[in-house]
Amino acid sequence: MYKPFRALLLISGLVIGSQQLQAQQLSNSPYSRFGVGDLVHGTGSIRSAGMGQVGVANGSAALINDLNPALLYYNNSVTFEAAVASELKRLSDKNTSQVDGTANLGYLSLALPLSRRWTTSIGLRPYSRVNYTTISTAPVAGSGSTVTSYNEYNGTGGINEVYFAHGFRIANGLTAGVSGSYLFGTIDRQESTILVDREDSTSALQKTLIHTTSKYTGLMFKGGLHYRKKISDKASLGIGGTYTTKANISTDRQVAQERRLLDESLISSLVTDSLEGYTTLPHILQLGLSFDNNKNWSVGADYTQTKGSEYRGFSLAKEGGRQELGDGYRIGIGSEITPDAGSVSSYFKRVTYRFGGYYGNNQVNAITPGNATPRAHDLKDMALTFGFSLPLGRGVRPPDYTQALLNTSFTVGQLKAENTGLKEQYLRVNLGITFNNRWFIKRKFD
Repeated sequence: MYKPFRALLLISGLVIGSQQLQAQQLSNSPYSRFGVGDLVHGTGSIRSAGMGQVGVANGSAALINDLNPALLYYNNSVTFEAAVASELKRLSDKNTSQVDGTANLGYLSLALPLSRRWTTSIGLRPYSRVNYTTISTAPVAGSGSTVTSYNEYNGTGGINEVYFAHGFRIANGLTAGVSGSYLFGTIDRQESTILVDREDSTSALQKTLIHTTSKYTGLMFKGGLHYRKKISDKASLGIGGTYTTKANISTDRQVAQERRLLDESLISSLVTDSLEGYTTLPHILQLGLSFDNNKNWSVGADYTQTKGSEYRGFSLAKEGGRQELGDGYRIGIGSEITPDAGSVSSYFKRVTYRFGGYYGNNQVNAITPGNATPRAHDLKDMALTFGFSLPLGRGVRPPDYTQALLNTSFTVGQLKAENTGLKEQYLRVNLGITFNNRWFIKRKFD
């Protein structure tokens, strides 16, 4: 087997073993405060990110499709992928704005063809991300407007997903796939309150903190189908769909209350409860349509529905927690083209070019100033995307027929809540590497 390929697998294994397996953090996202955070599951790989999050019906022999396990059938060589995800974000409302960003490990995946009809895959990726800091002030009722409450909300962590997927051919043009995932992770949330009395200048200011740590473990399953029909020598049509089941995952929650001075000196600390219960994650339905020219060009469109109203927060009984989310959807369209994959005269003809865009709408149930009860807020998310796959080296090389690709994707978008005026403008850049290699080749001697 190609030595750099083996070396990369080894390095990746060391990365997994040496780091804490915690969902990777991106820049401050206020709406990750709701549910288990910003949902990453169902958004796909770098290839999908460059094509408007499209891929349910778009197969590829060179890259792993983790949106629809049925499309793993088209990976007829051993394929390894690793990616880094980064984000630069500007948050703004009517009064203030801030800019921040960071980069972390995105995902790792490996696909292995077991026969001509069956390919399996294993991988590690985030299911959700939580990272927010929100500050608010309000007068304390009944104080005659002399006492003000300063509140700060912080959250970090998320849920990871280790998945084991299979894609196999049922009949000519028809493939099916199944995927099982083990979910695990920790989310830390902290609420702090400082009361300031303008008429009392003698008392030392204190703050009260409520720290909640939730540890999640559980299983989730996904099924997929895909059918591709050749309608002429220069055209094929594909249709695909996936269904991710609703999951009740185990949750260990610990709540601690502290009192501190403003210099963080501890006054008192008390663990108020430590309980074992459940959190309910919603089901996800994805449908896709693709069209290609049987050679070097394809276009696709996807529809994703997330049944967020099924989400239930921590509860001692299954599906008994608080509903924090509403239903959501995303529509994406994208295309990719490789001018001439076998060109020896022009490197840029061997590059794969991708572009697309998406529009989505999700709901969170939040309390706003002047309202005592939660109300639904629509979060509108829209973006334009593009990306490239850049061949490394001289192309496919015997005897192992190794191919290496450097993959990139760029997303320029905006997430906005009409009711609150809060707007997130983001630039997401993903960078990854793909190796294709044939392990089981019979040697021939003259």
